[in-house]
Amino acid sequence: MSEYERIRRQCIKRGELWEDADFPTTQTSIFYHQSPPFQFVWKRPKELATNPVFIREGSSVMDVVPGKLGDRWLVSTLGCLFLTKGFFYRVVPADQGFDTALDGSYCGAFRFRVWWCGEWVEVTVDDRLPTVNGRLVFAHCLNSGQFWPCLLEKAYAKLHGSYEALKYGTTLDGLADLTGGVTESLSVVGGSHINKDSSFHVRLLARLLANTSILTAVAHRPPTSTTSSSSSSSPNSLTSPQSNNKENNNNNSLSSNNSSPTTNGQTTKEQSQSSRSVTDRLPIGVLVGINYKICAVDKVDTLSEESVPLLRLRCPYGRHGESTGDWSRGDAKNWDTSVSAAERDRLGPDQLADGEFYLSFPDFIQTFTAIECVHLDAETSRDEPTLQGRVPWITRVYQGCWQRGVTAGGCRNNSETFHINPQLHLIVSDADEIVISLNQHSVLEPKVIGFSVYPLPKLTGSDLINRAFFKKTKSLVNSQYTNSRQVSQRSQLDQGGYLIVPTTFEAGHEGSFTLRVYSTQAIKLKLVDMLPCQMKSTLIRAPPIINGYNAQTSDGKNVAQYEAVFLQLADEHRTVNAFELHELLEACLPNDYIKSCANLDVCRQLVLVFDVSGLGRLKLTDFRDFMASLKQWQTAFKSHTKEKTGILRAERFRDALHDVGFQVNNDVLSALILRHMRKDGTLRFGDFVSAVLHLTVAFGTFDKRDPLQNGSVKLTLTEWLKYALTC
Repeated sequence: MSEYERIRRQCIKRGELWEDADFPTTQTSIFYHQSPPFQFVWKRPKELATNPVFIREGSSVMDVVPGKLGDRWLVSTLGCLFLTKGFFYRVVPADQGFDTALDGSYCGAFRFRVWWCGEWVEVTVDDRLPTVNGRLVFAHCLNSGQFWPCLLEKAYAKLHGSYEALKYGTTLDGLADLTGGVTESLSVVGGSHINKDSSFHVRLLARLLANTSILTAVAHRPPTSTTSSSSSSSPNSLTSPQSNNKENNNNNSLSSNNSSPTTNGQTTKEQSQSSRSVTDRLPIGVLVGINYKICAVDKVDTLSEESVPLLRLRCPYGRHGESTGDWSRGDAKNWDTSVSAAERDRLGPDQLADGEFYLSFPDFIQTFTAIECVHLDAETSRDEPTLQGRVPWITRVYQGCWQRGVTAGGCRNNSETFHINPQLHLIVSDADEIVISLNQHSVLEPKVIGFSVYPLPKLTGSDLINRAFFKKTKSLVNSQYTNSRQVSQRSQLDQGGYLIVPTTFEAGHEGSFTLRVYSTQAIKLKLVDMLPCQMKSTLIRAPPIINGYNAQTSDGKNVAQYEAVFLQLADEHRTVNAFELHELLEACLPNDYIKSCANLDVCRQLVLVFDVSGLGRLKLTDFRDFMASLKQWQTAFKSHTKEKTGILRAERFRDALHDVGFQVNNDVLSALILRHMRKDGTLRFGDFVSAVLHLTVAFGTFDKRDPLQNGSVKLTLTEWLKYALTC
């Protein structure tokens, strides 16, 4: 049973309306930073309208406005969702509403589906909405009295933590969240570049429209204009797309004329007039800051034998946002006198739905400033009727994380740690234009993220992709580094192998991410990681003692000292337990640096390494072997403590373990880091010794259970618990 169904049944049984405790009707749910000079009153739709409607079926024109405090980028995103009905009903399930007469389902709770942190999640909210002076102040329908935009915005705000957090969003973020696709922004090159780039741009748009992609165009005011722009993002170059920095896109002041529905669900004349102020308008009639859906690329043959490339666009606000320029619905000059009757019947105004219009490509370039695309795989796009019959994108996905000391190596500026970042091997079967998208799962405090792509002709082993590889190999592709939730890059790649390295800008910054690669050709994507193994024994046999001196070294004094104290503490069988060993190490180890491994946990682990009797006792010969091994481990540890003796940075932990004799992959290293790393991101020698002992026991236990080295063992529950607790 879903969370929504559980809530609905409980509320109907109790005869009460649901109140969402996870997103309460408090000031912090709206503004966590700002303090507006008024008090919000939360009201349910039935307190705002006599007959509220959740979704009004059959509506072909959207009338959603941002309200006094709402965000235009979100309204523009809702417009794109409104024009793709398959996605609309996936995000906004229609089997809910305010009518209790039919099935008694109304309980004050509504659910929505959003693509969030790499997966579809269902968000349930109650229908209490913030108002000021009895009117809605965020997104709402101006004329139709529908409440799906208000409630969807509330669900979106719940995911972000507050309504205020939405102001840092972008249209690209919204399109990704409401479709589950990968987004990118391509700038429209105008001016003197029109003739040179026109054919290329037409071909690119036609190619994108042949795939399962949704294309929208948005117009922004020029920077020199005194009119306020409602830009939702900074467009990028067609040849070098980049992602956008988070910015405040809330361009609606408290004095906005947008108002909420009246109590009967209708609007006054003043309210109707305010719909014309939904956003700015260009001289050609196109609304500023609103995403127009690009429906098709076509061409019309004129009577003068000229072929004019046309784009068919659609505005979610219907004819209110249509173009009034050449080839528009009212352009009698071109449609009546410049084309044949057959061309008019094929493409003319009579064939267009409300909000649809044609625009020549030169006029398109002069009017729109950015093309914002959503690319969808076969599974995601199957519910949208307008995408049926198109070629689906081939998609490969990897979900991972940046963990301090394991995979959080930072960007290429951090040459000593860059190699520890997640490394993904991409194999391209044929030359193609690839779209790579990196999405971070951090919303409230996003990190600065990006990625690089390197040529990788062959992948023969983990030694190929080390620090030296990145120092001598030049990257082919480098995305922009930004704190946007998503960074996308379009790149032309030849057939072959490549290495994708997703990173945060700063080393040590942690977070989860999803990396997706979209292509029209067959591709493979896999994580590059080494197999865990023990390359050599970590325990060294101590040389024999002759006349009280080591046969190979001159440290007889120390050996004799250790043995004398050992025998004082030992029992009649010349063995010590963990507590006696702790006392021994405290007395014998030469300095604080080495004594950091003289703690009770290390002593217990040491006994487990050598004890075969099960009594928890350590023999003198085993103690000698440990002291000889400790000297070797100290040498390996010291070789990687460059900044300060006795302190090992977590990023060098893997290399130090390798010198001792262990090769560990990211999963094993992650567990070791979580167990042994200190708050400052470092390890002391005692932490290192403890990790070596844990690995020694773990590998030894596995090898005993896998004598044929098949790489797998079978354990009973008792055996599993025993070995897990021993390691």
